[in-house]
Amino acid sequence: MSAALVGGLLVTVGSGPAWAQDSPEDINDEIEDLDVDLAAAVEAYNQLASEVDDNRELIEETEANLQAAEADLDVLRDQLADFIGEAYVDQGIGDAALLLESGTPDAFVERLDRLNSANLYNFDLMDDLRAATEEYTAQSELLVDLQADLEAEQAELQTAADALTERMTDLEEEWQTAAGADSPAFADYELPHMSNDQYTIVDFALDQIGEPYVWGSAGPNSWDCSGLMLGAYAEAGISLPHNAAAQWDMVAHISEDELQPGDFVFYNGLAHVGMYIGNGLVVHAPNSTTVVKVVDLHHGNSYYGAGTLLH
Repeated sequence: MSAALVGGLLVTVGSGPAWAQDSPEDINDEIEDLDVDLAAAVEAYNQLASEVDDNRELIEETEANLQAAEADLDVLRDQLADFIGEAYVDQGIGDAALLLESGTPDAFVERLDRLNSANLYNFDLMDDLRAATEEYTAQSELLVDLQADLEAEQAELQTAADALTERMTDLEEEWQTAAGADSPAFADYELPHMSNDQYTIVDFALDQIGEPYVWGSAGPNSWDCSGLMLGAYAEAGISLPHNAAAQWDMVAHISEDELQPGDFVFYNGLAHVGMYIGNGLVVHAPNSTTVVKVVDLHHGNSYYGAGTLLH
């Protein structure tokens, strides 16, 4: 096996099930080892997807700013044309329309300088025109840069998605070679007393038990780890980013003995997140070989820390 860095995402790539003769237990152990890297790659993909969405929003804002700057510039150009035509038609400047003809913003600034050199001063109007021209130019250049960045990010995102899809397919095929069913470890459990928000969040997460893990998914019928948290907290009107590390940055960090139902539990260096439900149990979306399920707080993934938004 080899590790490939695709678009900044570490994806473990295998040529096939090298352990075809191994026992189911060995296969499961190997898949769990691979899944740590894979979970990190999925969360990195989610972060990149979030950045692409942010860039799209910024482009929309810049396009609106550009339209406003262009409208301001047109109004000021009309005012300058009226000013020249009314007050200085006999100064030998010539047709005002020629000085104000369409062209690049830099060329327009040069024509403003020509008006200044002819002593046709209306200082406030000239200053407003120059400022509007510079704003239009800045917004136009920003839009070009943002569009180029978005194209590069989208290409990177597609490359990462292709690599993850290929690895997921391999992992699922390898899982099929393992004997036995993977059922939730805790079919029956008692939940402690909760606040209304805690109950809303935990109840939603538990309702997803048995639904499949799909990388990059935040419902309604499949989930990845941070997507399950996003969907559950949305039920209580709380918005979360679709990324475990970004969720860690949002929460108040707490000790393990402070955990309450609905709190976040992070694993594997922030590559994985689950929800504490009480009594030492966590509900989470583990990986593509299984489904949303309840497990022990210390279930094999490397415990990183805990956080809360509820207390």
